[in-house]
Amino acid sequence: MNFEHGRSTTVKIENGLIRGFRYNDVFHFYGIDYARAQRFMPPEDVPAWDGVKEAVNYGFICPPFRPDRIGNNLKNPHRFWPQAETCQNLNVWTKSIHGGEKKPVVVWFHGGGFFNGSAIEQEAYDGFNLCASGDVVVVTVNHRLNILGYLNLQPFSDKYEHSANVGNLDLIAALKWVNRNIESFGGDKDQVTIFGQSGGGAKVISVMNMPASAGLYCRAMIMSGTMGRHLSDAGKDMTPNVRRMLKILNIPETEVNRLEDISHREIADAYLKAHQELGGKGLPYLGPIKNQDYLGDPVVYGFSKQAKQTPMIVGSVFSEFFTLPDSYPRWAMNDEDMVRAVGKELGEDRKEDLIRLFQKAFPEKKIIDLLTYDCGAARGAAKEFIQRRLEDDCAETYNYFFTPVFGINEGQTALHSSDIPFIFHNTDKVPSSDLGTATEVLENEMAGRFIAFAKTGKPQIENGIEWPACTSEHEATMIFDQTVKVKYDFDTELQEEMSKIKTFSFEHLG
Repeated sequence: MNFEHGRSTTVKIENGLIRGFRYNDVFHFYGIDYARAQRFMPPEDVPAWDGVKEAVNYGFICPPFRPDRIGNNLKNPHRFWPQAETCQNLNVWTKSIHGGEKKPVVVWFHGGGFFNGSAIEQEAYDGFNLCASGDVVVVTVNHRLNILGYLNLQPFSDKYEHSANVGNLDLIAALKWVNRNIESFGGDKDQVTIFGQSGGGAKVISVMNMPASAGLYCRAMIMSGTMGRHLSDAGKDMTPNVRRMLKILNIPETEVNRLEDISHREIADAYLKAHQELGGKGLPYLGPIKNQDYLGDPVVYGFSKQAKQTPMIVGSVFSEFFTLPDSYPRWAMNDEDMVRAVGKELGEDRKEDLIRLFQKAFPEKKIIDLLTYDCGAARGAAKEFIQRRLEDDCAETYNYFFTPVFGINEGQTALHSSDIPFIFHNTDKVPSSDLGTATEVLENEMAGRFIAFAKTGKPQIENGIEWPACTSEHEATMIFDQTVKVKYDFDTELQEEMSKIKTFSFEHLG
């Protein structure tokens, strides 16, 4: 029988008994509360309970900052789920619920910046296949976001000294829950890898630079999530935004506690309006702020002691947010058309040098792909992050670049989030991930290397080519595509030249 639910799927954790279900040899536990909290306040422990709690339904997700955004369901099949501030919950997939198994644990922080998203938002986040194929314990975490998790009210009342970082403090609380309870799910509390994509990667970086995270993880992977200037707290003072927001809400600065009784939607709308009235474009900054809880962006302020000792994988994808307009049909253009397009978009005086550098770095790509090559969103930030780790004499850092061409628009180079199904072994859930016969091969390669990293700290697999760590002499990059290869310093000059004329802004997210 492939399905079980009852006494055989009941686990005792620190607060009481929970009951999940077992399907195809994997135990599933959904919506486990790891903390609770008052608005704008740090998380607290969950009280004990009598009886058995069912853990078969996903928990509430945090209300998004902008509820009117649906997302690209073709590229990333989505789930939409009930929302509430009581969103501190997590999900666990494991092949064993017997203590003493000591399996590696991988903890996923979801994307969506610090604004939106959830642990179940993308179907590719499902932990079943990763658990089943890699025999690791998979944990995915929901936590407070946007104004509920990162609104800095400390300048107006010491009561809220932690308010700018409670979203990340939720993540710390989740890691503490893992540390105290994961052995009941066959996991090893001393073999925890934290990983995340996009905003989830930024969460990984920022959590690593929080003193309270020490001892709660030993490895980390960030996917298109190096913070760069977009997600960094450095140089950002949002006090004027909060002051204007209070004015919009007709709340005196001395009565900031009244925000506790106003709906999330009303506060979020007022915060965005304040940002716009102050001349801001796109979305305002809402993320962790350097204070006693958080040491700040490590690229600017340096890495914590534990972060320095933590092996990391740092990756990104070829195009991230860059796509070709319909006026440039990749499938129909010849080389002359492509050269003209590059000249028009990037400058006639620069096109020859840029095309030369691009073809040297990516001889297998079409010339027109230069226009969708990521410059400014993640690739450059990843290089900067790796360089700072080398300067700070950190543990091994492994770099990857995900570069396949997919079937969307008859040939779309890899977009933001397109590597997630391959890491989670979930390409079967994302039709647009199909690469023909190469799909399974690449999926096994990428998921296999991540699983090996979670188990040993090194992303090496049997019969696979060696993936060297980056050094001060050479930036080694694993290229994940129809074939897999390692290249050294291959696009450094191209990045430097492209950064002079092509930048990325998150203003389009507004």
